[in-house]
Amino acid sequence: MLKNRSLVTDPAVFQQFLETLTRETYEFLLENPRYLKIMFWEAAEDWKTWNQITYRPDDITQLHELAVAAKQNGILRQDFDPAIFPLLIINVTTTTLQSLSRYENVLGKLESHQLIDQTAKFVIHGIMEPSLL
Repeated sequence: MLKNRSLVTDPAVFQQFLETLTRETYEFLLENPRYLKIMFWEAAEDWKTWNQITYRPDDITQLHELAVAAKQNGILRQDFDPAIFPLLIINVTTTTLQSLSRYENVLGKLESHQLIDQTAKFVIHGIMEPSLL
């Protein structure tokens, strides 16, 4: 499953992983805006085409396995279901980006670094065991 076992045994390593995962997900989506558009179009169409392709660009298997192992080692909150982990990462980043243009008139323009930092903090504090932070 993992090359670096400390990822699921060391809270500091796991926290750094969450920050990196959040940042790199945002960077990918910002550099590939068409991917985000296709993803939301497919969601609106109930994933009809997406589910027919054999290549899975959104395979969440390893993220789920990582979350299960992290929970077993006390890194994830005890009241957090590991099945939610990959869904949370994907949805908090994609939906936030999708909503930016919709609410820019109310919120003003948000800088990407601000967005990434705030989202990473939200994810970390939402899923990690609080006593480890």
